[in-house]
Amino acid sequence: MDTKGNNNPSKDDSLERIISAFFYLSIMNTVTIVCSTREIDPTYVDHVKKHFSHPKNEFFFIENKNEKSLSKLYNECLEKSQNDVVIFIHDDLIFETRNITPKILKIFDNTEYGIIGLAGTDNLITGMWWQDRTRMYGSVGHIQNGKKHINNYSNERFDVSPKEVVVIDGLFMAVNKKRIKNQFNEEFDGFHFYDLPICVENFLVGVKVGVTTKIKLTHKSVGEVNKKWVKNKYLFEALYEKHLPIAIN
Repeated sequence: MDTKGNNNPSKDDSLERIISAFFYLSIMNTVTIVCSTREIDPTYVDHVKKHFSHPKNEFFFIENKNEKSLSKLYNECLEKSQNDVVIFIHDDLIFETRNITPKILKIFDNTEYGIIGLAGTDNLITGMWWQDRTRMYGSVGHIQNGKKHINNYSNERFDVSPKEVVVIDGLFMAVNKKRIKNQFNEEFDGFHFYDLPICVENFLVGVKVGVTTKIKLTHKSVGEVNKKWVKNKYLFEALYEKHLPIAIN
């Protein structure tokens, strides 16, 4: 009986394990990027792919003409994404930082954060997260009336370790789906208030929410406050009334 052959793996088995390990590592070193848009712009798709860099990233550019709320669409993408880290972005961003994928993954690898953004507050008083401007953090460029300006919400930089906050703005949201306890709240319809509820609901159960200044970008708008936004603001404040205000002391 040839026991030697039974105790030692064949070259084919070893090769198969190496290939499987390489595939596993390649998946772990990638992210999923989600963008909901009324009309897919190939130029923007190329821009995003170029700045996230990794060739094996997963991209969901989804044409959505108000058929689904962002909360519902984002939850669907969380469920079907192949990566643990899912990044939700607006469709009107100009990325200035290159090679974003490893930078975001490094933040999650080196910390216990579950949600990371580029702007937020550690003192949420109402559904208007920017109400206390002395407790805002992060840095985001904006274009208004054809002119670009940088909103440095605080003097501090958080390039290495994020600043812990209560909520972040939804223009750029990186979520580690293995760490969050609650998904997007689908009680909020339309394109507003998908960001604050998921932050609050996770923050209240111990999930860390943070702001990083490692990623630089410009938003080609300054946001829109309309009747639908006001409606969802009232809903938000009614749902979380017993918790507000929420602050990190």
